[in-house]
Amino acid sequence: MREILFPIGLSIFLLAIIALIMLYNERHLHEEHLLSEHQQALDLPEGELVYEDADGQGEMLSSSEVPLIGKPDYIVKQADGSLVPIALKLNVLEASAPLPNHEVLIAAYCLILEDYSEIPSTHGILRYADREFVVPYTPALRKKVLRLLGEIEQYTEQRPPPLTKQKVNKCRSCIFQPVCPVGRGK
Repeated sequence: MREILFPIGLSIFLLAIIALIMLYNERHLHEEHLLSEHQQALDLPEGELVYEDADGQGEMLSSSEVPLIGKPDYIVKQADGSLVPIALKLNVLEASAPLPNHEVLIAAYCLILEDYSEIPSTHGILRYADREFVVPYTPALRKKVLRLLGEIEQYTEQRPPPLTKQKVNKCRSCIFQPVCPVGRGK
C-alpha cells in the first residue's frame, strides 16, 4: 500500500508546486501588463517606469555630492541602465523651445540621478501641454547647474536672494527659507 501511496502523494505534491509556480507567473505577467498599459497611457519613452510623482506621492530624491533635492514627475530606466527624468509643465503652451529655467530643472534632475545609476543620464524630457522636448544633459548644462548652486550657497541673511515674489509652495520646500526675505514665514 505504501508503494502506491508514496508515488501518488509525490505526484500530488509536484502538481501543487507546478500550480503555484503557474499562478505566480500569471500574477507576475498580469502586473507587468498593467504597468506596461499604464506607461503606454502616459506616453512615456521605452524602458521601465521606476519612479512616479505626478500625484505628489513620490519620495524626495537627493544628491550626495551637491545640495540638491527634487521630485521629477517620472523616471524611466532605459535598456542600458541610464535614467531619464521627465518633467511635466502642462501649463506651458506654444513654446518653440524649452524655457531656460526648465532646462536647468531637467539638468538638476539628471545631476541628482547620478547617485541612483552607474550609467549617467544623457537627457531628460520636458513635456509641455502641446509638445515635448528632449533636453540633452551636456557637460555645459551640468556646469551651469553647479555654478548656480555655487551662487545660491553665497546667500545669507545679509545678502538674500534677489527675489521679489515666489509661490508659497516653493518657499516651503526651499532650504533658503530662513535667510530669504521673500520665503521667511511662508
